[in-house]
Amino acid sequence: MKTSRIVTILILAGIVVGIFVLASSLDGIVKKGIETFGPQIAKVTVKLESVHIVLFTGSAKVKGLVVGNPEGYKAPQAISVGLAEVGINPFSILSDKIVVRTMHVIDPEITFEGGLSGNNLSKIIDNLNANAKPAVKTGTNAPRTRRRPDQENSSG
Repeated sequence: MKTSRIVTILILAGIVVGIFVLASSLDGIVKKGIETFGPQIAKVTVKLESVHIVLFTGSAKVKGLVVGNPEGYKAPQAISVGLAEVGINPFSILSDKIVVRTMHVIDPEITFEGGLSGNNLSKIIDNLNANAKPAVKTGTNAPRTRRRPDQENSSG
């Protein structure tokens, strides 16, 4: 009986320590993920000065975001943001609608560069869409009709 309590306490302590370690290293993980996978997906450079996420309050802060321009465009960057902060209701993540409490964007800069072959922002969006996973098809686009129980075994 005493051994099972000790094991339970150790397991709970391990979970708490694990959550603390994950929460404390989350900023670095997210920053590394954005700078690693952002360029692969958007096909442009993505730089980020810092990220700060607080899971318990539902707040996030991104500082010094710079999204480069696609090849063939003259400006060094398409988008830059000095600071972007968002605060959500953390419990709303479990619901159908995420409730945004606050949103602040400081020093945004968007460079729109276009020509006969299109524009830089559309090119970035096209790259993002091309790398998005396609929806799983169920075999047909026709709407499914449901038979009444009295029609289940009838042929016609």
